[in-house]
Amino acid sequence: MIQYDRLWATMTDRGMTQYKLIKLHGFSAGQIGRMKKNMHVSTHTLETLCRILNCRIEDIVEYTPEEAAPADALTANTALLTADAAAHRPNVNIPAPDPTAVSVPQTPQASSSENKETAAPPKASKAKKGSKTKKSSKKGEKGSKKSKKK
Repeated sequence: MIQYDRLWATMTDRGMTQYKLIKLHGFSAGQIGRMKKNMHVSTHTLETLCRILNCRIEDIVEYTPEEAAPADALTANTALLTADAAAHRPNVNIPAPDPTAVSVPQTPQASSSENKETAAPPKASKAKKGSKTKKSSKKGEKGSKKSKKK
């Protein structure tokens, strides 16, 4: 885990305040807030802090390893379970497929009368009377003539 406790001590030693970082050096209050909560910040931010405070990265951040994460424990448990399952697996011999044997799947053939009934193409539907279609209006025609004259 990265911690920024050293940053606050270095800032005090150098006479730098959060206000000065924001107003004089263009830091955002959000970046400072993220560092207060020991959240991730970019390396660009860390580099800028080192330049402003004239210090090394060790004067700003401290790395402390976290305790075993649940993901690490899960990986260890999975490895144990896999080894345990392999030890208790019964020995079953499954014969390999014969490469010389060729099987061709058989498809059922339908009678010719069934093919005629099911193969009829769908009929195209015609527009019904009263259906809404785009019609040109006289106003539309007049408007188009006027626009051509201009």
